[in-house]
Amino acid sequence: MDYVEFEKDLIAVLLVVQSVHDKNRLLYKYEQINTDKREPEPVSFHTYYSIVIAKDFDPPSSKDEDAPRKTFRNFDDTTLSILTSPNSYGTHVEVQVDDVVFVGHTLSLENNTNLKSFAAIAKPSVILSYQEMSKRIGTAIRCEEQRANYLNEEYAKLLAVLQQYDIDAADPLNRKNEEGKAKETIEKLYVTMVQQSPLAATLKQIYTDLQASGEINIIINNWLNVSCCLPHRSIALNCPLAIDFAFKVLSNSEQYLKPYYGLLLVIDPSALLNSLPADASSTLTTLVRHLRSSYSMSRLSIETGVPLSQIYSLASHLLYWGRAKIMYPINDENIYIISPDADISKQGSLSKLYRETFQNTSNYPTLQEALAEYSDAVTFYDHLVRNDNESELQGRFQCVEWLLRHRLLTQLHYYYYLLLPNDDRNDFTNEYKLTRLPRTRTPLVRLLSELPTLSSSPMTNPLSYSSIHNSRSTDTLKTMTGTSHDDVFVAGSVNSSVVTGRGSRQILHYLPHITQALPNESTEYHRRLAFAIKDAKEQEVTDFLRIIKYLDGTYHLEEIASLENMTRLRVSTILEKFQTIVIRALHCDPNPILQI
Repeated sequence: MDYVEFEKDLIAVLLVVQSVHDKNRLLYKYEQINTDKREPEPVSFHTYYSIVIAKDFDPPSSKDEDAPRKTFRNFDDTTLSILTSPNSYGTHVEVQVDDVVFVGHTLSLENNTNLKSFAAIAKPSVILSYQEMSKRIGTAIRCEEQRANYLNEEYAKLLAVLQQYDIDAADPLNRKNEEGKAKETIEKLYVTMVQQSPLAATLKQIYTDLQASGEINIIINNWLNVSCCLPHRSIALNCPLAIDFAFKVLSNSEQYLKPYYGLLLVIDPSALLNSLPADASSTLTTLVRHLRSSYSMSRLSIETGVPLSQIYSLASHLLYWGRAKIMYPINDENIYIISPDADISKQGSLSKLYRETFQNTSNYPTLQEALAEYSDAVTFYDHLVRNDNESELQGRFQCVEWLLRHRLLTQLHYYYYLLLPNDDRNDFTNEYKLTRLPRTRTPLVRLLSELPTLSSSPMTNPLSYSSIHNSRSTDTLKTMTGTSHDDVFVAGSVNSSVVTGRGSRQILHYLPHITQALPNESTEYHRRLAFAIKDAKEQEVTDFLRIIKYLDGTYHLEEIASLENMTRLRVSTILEKFQTIVIRALHCDPNPILQI
């Protein structure tokens, strides 16, 4: 999978000191100068209508990705010390000059001295990521300063190297010999700093690690371990979310998680366990060992004995570090289609990786053949029944995991609408007929204590064929009376005002319960709904009125079952009993946590 991490947005790391004597002074700087020159690509074809552009012509509209680095290199040390001089201590500092952004954190030392650590970056959209990282590193350094006077000692070492440089530069003989080699002299100076100062060496390592993987795992003063990452480097390039919004979602991912969501690792579990530090949480290790793509988070909580809130916390941690993604547990009722942003080219990196991963399988030798199976919105069970033996079945399951891991499949869900004959509520009619997209949800007034308890959360057995299986596509679905979905909006021919006998008594019996379930609807609407359900059994009506508040097109089957602490089978059975007045639309879950 291609990630944002290949976009090198970090230009340099800086260490600036501000004191009574020195005001602002650049103490240390590290940047990697790329000397490789991009060669012009040769013209691979020619026609009589081709336009040959001179090699030295640079169109004004083209974007120079290296422009921020060129801008930064135009700043000398004195200019950099001035640019990073805002009087802001103990908080984040942010300064932008043209296309270069300086993001940093200030630490106070003794004797009215302040040390500022800065990162020069090229993309304003990743400022939050670097601010959070600079805060963590700064906090660790402050702790070591309080424990072992670490920062003052490193400051003294770096300052001694700078003072020796100033003395050598003032010597007339050295000045004559080094004339024209100022740049090389400065580079040698910073090399000397890395050799004599562990803090300078740590800053260099931070730069190198961030450029390589977007993660750091360093030890400050051989004592305090600091591990953090730039979450935007773990976001897939085909993620539809903006980077700054994706960072916001990752930073607050626990509020987006649901008990019926699952967790899918994007790396090998053994590799993940081996990469954990020695003092890693044992609960995290337990979670990784029990992870299954068919388990929901509530199921994981039961299997591991870990509270659901802690499962959320660990899942958020894995997601933030780019080690896992959130998805729905794989089961036979899931509906998958090809993701609209999937890379399906035969020459793409994913096609090559697919061939290497499934080279010994007999199902589908190429990525394109595997994706072709998911061109139509049918249940996963319909794909499974085509496999005769257990090995092919397991191969199909692993293939779906791989496709989900690389964001090549999108899962669709049924969202339900309550629509009665003669229903003149045009917002529902137009929504279903024209857009079939969920409306902005009106939050239900539910206390936290009313949510289903963990011990009674419904479980779904993967690869099990339940009675709610239906392989018919959305466009060919018919109601029990033979009415198509679009015909639901046609005015009904039954006059609900003419009711006698048992039907009249049932209507009168159900009206108070309907009014309680739908308090915002009109009396006429309550009466027509009572007429529509008058022939159903009382227990069926009771269950239907229990879930009727979710039939507004913004809740899918899994969510209804979870909110009401019911099984999927039970909810589906209820909806089937009343499918003459319940229709459904098929689309993906809009939760942004599923798009990362």
